[in-house]
Amino acid sequence: MPKIVLFSLLTLWSTLPAIAQGPPTDVRERVEAAKVGFITREVKLSPDEAKVFWPVYEAFHAELRSVENDPMDRDRREAITDDAEALKVLKSMEATAEKREAIRKKYQKKFLEILPAHKVLAYYRAEREFQRRLNERLREGRSGGGRPGGPEGPPPGSGGRRPGGPGPQRGF
Repeated sequence: MPKIVLFSLLTLWSTLPAIAQGPPTDVRERVEAAKVGFITREVKLSPDEAKVFWPVYEAFHAELRSVENDPMDRDRREAITDDAEALKVLKSMEATAEKREAIRKKYQKKFLEILPAHKVLAYYRAEREFQRRLNERLREGRSGGGRPGGPEGPPPGSGGRRPGGPGPQRGF
């Protein structure tokens, strides 16, 4: 279970630099606002819980951002054929993953001090689900699909489904 959570968090945070560099600020702000709403709703945070949860959440993510990005990101454009250089990158990747895992463990303890365990687990699930939906929307946008059926919406009589699609699309 901890490996699944770690993998999910690493996947989530490995995509954030690309998102953070790409869209304009207002889009990032809208995504963040949608994320806050989604997590609050999915975790069923009370107003009192939200008051203490969100500052800890922000500190958690600030600390994760302070850790060096994935070392592979800087080397994706060029193939590394030198074993010594490849070993250096692999060691750097391992160190980065260890730092991120230490931060995750530290903040999991903090989350458990302010929320019951089932809500901490719900938070991790909600974070992963939000990222999955965001990635899905980004893929749809890149493929020119946008919203189902284009800007006009799904085709009439389709019940909200694209032909061969997964069913009605829900927002975040």
